[in-house]
Amino acid sequence: MKTYTIKKANAPITEESFAHANVARVDCSPWPDTLCPFTVEARLLYDDEAIYVNMACDEHPVTAVHTERDSDVYCDSCMEFFLAPNADDASYINIEINAIGTMLLHQGYDRHNNKKLPVADEIFDIKTVITQKGWQLFYKIPFSFLTEYFGKVTDTMHGNFYKCGDETPRMHYAMWSPIDLPEPDYHRPEFFGEIILEK
Repeated sequence: MKTYTIKKANAPITEESFAHANVARVDCSPWPDTLCPFTVEARLLYDDEAIYVNMACDEHPVTAVHTERDSDVYCDSCMEFFLAPNADDASYINIEINAIGTMLLHQGYDRHNNKKLPVADEIFDIKTVITQKGWQLFYKIPFSFLTEYFGKVTDTMHGNFYKCGDETPRMHYAMWSPIDLPEPDYHRPEFFGEIILEK
């Protein structure tokens, strides 16, 4: 099982702070017809208030047509983080965000057993940056939000980082923790890696 350790950082956490974070390379692309041609990396930090996420990809140009919350952002240029924050609770959140910051946010147990969460985008402070070299995504996940929906946050969590683009010029899928299935399916927590809060 892959392991990623989230370093603790001092507030305020800025874009520059992520230079000190561990790197999770989203470089597993197991399905030959949808190989990911991009370099994708995730960096996480945390403080007493939240987990902070930075994902970066050298995809250019980007596809981004979905502008409504919980729309099919995975069809666009999209980066995703699935997180099960409570080791005693099998459910997870899937946070899927396209290159213009549109988010899909669900909680569930698998692809068919999940629900939308009525949480305002503002608590996540989503920011995307698009350049000629690719695009980056920044947001935070407040511990208060995780505690509300999962009861608690344990030091050892589980999750996966993903890149996708179902309706981009080159359909592609990539992940950090490998998924051993014949066809793409990100909603498979049995393939999640360990995500540890460093003390």
